[in-house]
Amino acid sequence: MYKELLKSKGLKSTPQRIMVLTTIAEGGHVDIDQLSKDFEEKGMNVPLATLYRILGELSSVGILHTVSLSGGKTKYEIAKGEHPHFLCEQCGHLEDLKVAMDDIVTIAQNACSHSTNSVSVMLHGICDNCTSNPTNLNQIKD
Repeated sequence: MYKELLKSKGLKSTPQRIMVLTTIAEGGHVDIDQLSKDFEEKGMNVPLATLYRILGELSSVGILHTVSLSGGKTKYEIAKGEHPHFLCEQCGHLEDLKVAMDDIVTIAQNACSHSTNSVSVMLHGICDNCTSNPTNLNQIKD
């Protein structure tokens, strides 16, 4: 599956690229630390610079989408069109929200006289898991 996708974007199908895509697809939203840890656990010693290069390449051709979080962290996800996210302020859980972006984009563009290239919507709060488990409310997110 990923071999054909990479080829269609003009990229070679390397074991590292395949593993990056597999890890991100399985994890949903993955940061560089999680990715590096997964490579180490599978016995693949890949320098961070190489992982950053791969993430940059996959993002530049539209296979991956970056989600920038406050605090400078960036998570990567398989590109699936613009959509809003929810970020738990306690545990750091990030999830996709199934909300049509068309209305949000139209409202935002009508309220702004500037030319827009993209729209990013991030809702912040406390996830159901943290709300229902009082011990989670004392956790410090990474």
